[in-house]
Amino acid sequence: MQITEDAQNTLPGFFRQLTRADAKEEHFCIKYPFKADEGSGINMEQVWLTGIHFKNGIYYGFLASTPRHLGGMKKGDKVMFDTDTITDWMYVRGGRIIGGDSIKYLLEKTPEDQRSDKEWELLRMLH
Repeated sequence: MQITEDAQNTLPGFFRQLTRADAKEEHFCIKYPFKADEGSGINMEQVWLTGIHFKNGIYYGFLASTPRHLGGMKKGDKVMFDTDTITDWMYVRGGRIIGGDSIKYLLEKTPEDQRSDKEWELLRMLH
């Protein structure tokens, strides 16, 4: 998928910003695929991770929401991840979302008359 390819190609820039974020940059997140529970009907569930950090050669983050198809995992759980399978990334700079192409794609697929106020706000932040 083009969004994943673009995210992988621009990932070094994301990590550069993460390590030197100033007061104008916040809410650094990555989207990561996990193997879904057997019998769930899907192979992978993608979840946004926050609190991205690197320690002893390993990347860590915290689940930003409770997954539907990853039994035993809940919002706030600390997980390890591999940068080779990140599917999207984003952060906020001055009230604007940088990255987040998967969010933009999904929101733009939602008919305008069915978008919530929150979805309209996210789209505004993405442009």
